[in-house]
Amino acid sequence: MELHTSLASLPPRPRCVAIGTFDGVHTGHRRVVRTAMEMARAADLVGAVLTFDRHPLAVLDPARQPRLLTPLAAKIALLAAIHPDELIVLPFSPALASQSAGEFCREVLADALHARVVIVGENFTFGAQGTGTPDTLRELGRELGFRALVVPLAAAGGKPISSTRIRRLLQEGALEEVREILGRPPSTHGTVAHGYRRGSSCLDTPTANLEVEAGTLFPGRGVYAARALVAGRWYRAAVNIGHNPTFHDLTEATARIHIEAHLLDFDGDIYGQEIRVDFLHKIRDEVRFADVADLATQLRRDVAATCAAVDPAYTEVGLG
Repeated sequence: MELHTSLASLPPRPRCVAIGTFDGVHTGHRRVVRTAMEMARAADLVGAVLTFDRHPLAVLDPARQPRLLTPLAAKIALLAAIHPDELIVLPFSPALASQSAGEFCREVLADALHARVVIVGENFTFGAQGTGTPDTLRELGRELGFRALVVPLAAAGGKPISSTRIRRLLQEGALEEVREILGRPPSTHGTVAHGYRRGSSCLDTPTANLEVEAGTLFPGRGVYAARALVAGRWYRAAVNIGHNPTFHDLTEATARIHIEAHLLDFDGDIYGQEIRVDFLHKIRDEVRFADVADLATQLRRDVAATCAAVDPAYTEVGLG
């Protein structure tokens, strides 16, 4: 797969292009991309995916910008796993945002990409102020020499799949439903940072404190059974997401969300390393305990629940 980050680097060859923000790369997104790759091979075209380095609202309306389901590096990896010939990741700049639907189709799709087929999802919008629709794409395609194909929205549980729905379910801790929609466990990536060391000093449950990329989304407050990938090896993990209410007054201005992962059967120094955490099941909500002893007792129960959890996601990485 060729990765391009500008239109100037693209060789002039005819393409079948899938376009989208593709945040989360959920089953609906993958349907769009796979349809494009199948059509590209059938028509002897280059199969290309066109996406952006940030959510468009980061430029168009920052106050409404949603937290991302997948950081850019993770999105690139997930799209690459579908095996397009080319992955084109354009900076979503003010200049790009200000292009009209007609200018985008002419300058990007026709002139730069030499598109012969363009494939989008049913809810695709483009051009300044999002005025372009799939019907607009079809009309402009007829003028500019490419065919536009619109893929219907995928559904799960009788409801359309969307990144917005996934964000809501993640906040609610509905991980099983999120897994069905994504086709994989929801995950987060972070660098292990120094924390307060309470886990090892007074709770007898050492944890890896994760610093995640700003603007990314993870499940809501609570304790989760998870699996963690550390230096190429998987571990079961009991993960707490929350404010540590036993130790912090939530009215404090400094109160913030922490992600702390206790890795089962692990002993080592991983400060500064990046690890991946896949969330599998919610164990419980976040609770404020009367004292540290009660918290330590509950943490042992959480670890036991994680150890006992039965899940194919554990089995497939050798943790059954």
